[in-house]
Amino acid sequence: MHWIMNKKSLVAMGLLLATVASWLTFEEFHGYALASVVIVVISTIKVHAIMTSFMEVGAMPGPWKYMLKVWLAVVCMAMIIAELV
Repeated sequence: MHWIMNKKSLVAMGLLLATVASWLTFEEFHGYALASVVIVVISTIKVHAIMTSFMEVGAMPGPWKYMLKVWLAVVCMAMIIAELV
């Protein structure tokens, strides 16, 4: 039971649940713009979780950490704008 309390294991389970949530959103609401936005946001949250938990971005010096977060936000917004236009 110790492996369940590990932070990386909890993040991995959260990523699995987020994948299921985005898949269910796609299956139920395919073709709706709002569903696409929700899927992009879920994917962005997943990328942030992977970057901070498994790629050790959270341990980087401040400017690099913030630069990657801003980059991720810009990419997310670009995908949302591209979907809505």
